Amino acid sequence: MNARALSLTLLLALSTQPVLAQSTDEPVGVMRNAKEGAYLVGGNGSAMYLFEADTKGARDGSGAVSACVDDCIGMWTAVIVEGKPVGGEGVDAALLGTMSRSDGLKQLTYNGWPMYFYGEDSAPGDIKGQDLKDFGAEWYLVSPNGGPAKH
Repeated sequence: MNARALSLTLLLALSTQPVLAQSTDEPVGVMRNAKEGAYLVGGNGSAMYLFEADTKGARDGSGAVSACVDDCIGMWTAVIVEGKPVGGEGVDAALLGTMSRSDGLKQLTYNGWPMYFYGEDSAPGDIKGQDLKDFGAEWYLVSPNGGPAKH
């Protein structure tokens, strides 16, 4: 098999694997919804969620532990950062932090909670994961004050 065919085969094999993390080094922002109020979003406008089964860490993320693994992380993608997280307007920069996942990646935290995107949210403003019990616990949008956005 020539190098080009091997590269194409490898690319096709990798593209069939589930996305387990979504990287974002864009500023965390705030979006509003008439029912849910203000909540955090990634740079692409995707809502961020917290999982009540996770272990909440310190404000900087130290001590946080993600309980979302295996099938869970296939649906609720970890928000992965490479550098220092940055907050946009309405985001408390003191609440931004990171935690180390078991796979060695750095996951964004906010007020100590590991952050996730929901696989069923397909467009900015989608909040299909809000107040959803999935994988044994509740999932909530994250309010700018660092807690769950509960209506």
